Amino acid sequence: ASQAPFCPHSRALALASLKMMLGRIAAASRAAARGSFARPAAAAMVPAGARGFAAKVHSPRPLSIRGDGLFIQCVVAALIYFVPQDLIFLGGLFTCWHNTAALTSPKVKQADAEAAVEEFKAKKGLENVKVSKGRSTWSVTV
Repeated sequence: ASQAPFCPHSRALALASLKMMLGRIAAASRAAARGSFARPAAAAMVPAGARGFAAKVHSPRPLSIRGDGLFIQCVVAALIYFVPQDLIFLGGLFTCWHNTAALTSPKVKQADAEAAVEEFKAKKGLENVKVSKGRSTWSVTV
């Protein structure tokens, strides 16, 4: 059986890997001796079956948002696409609501507001009403 030819680089690579592994073990033992891996007192009181290694997430929050990232580009595109058509639709809806309200109860300027309230009470047959006097508008409630 013939063996593969000896490669000098493979032995150097194996030694480098061994040195790196031993260096990591030494660093971990030094950190353990310093107490870097010691758990805080609050974490030591976690119940036996609980998973205490992860932080409690309150909401899905991105770690960072770049101004030239995909998220911002999607938000800008959605605003450019949807805002104009929403403004047109909502403008028409508010105009419709305003016109319906103006036709239902039109605003009429009165020269003498107190006389107009008395005329309204006589026309409707009301006696006990509450009149709220505003700066430019009066309201009558039963």
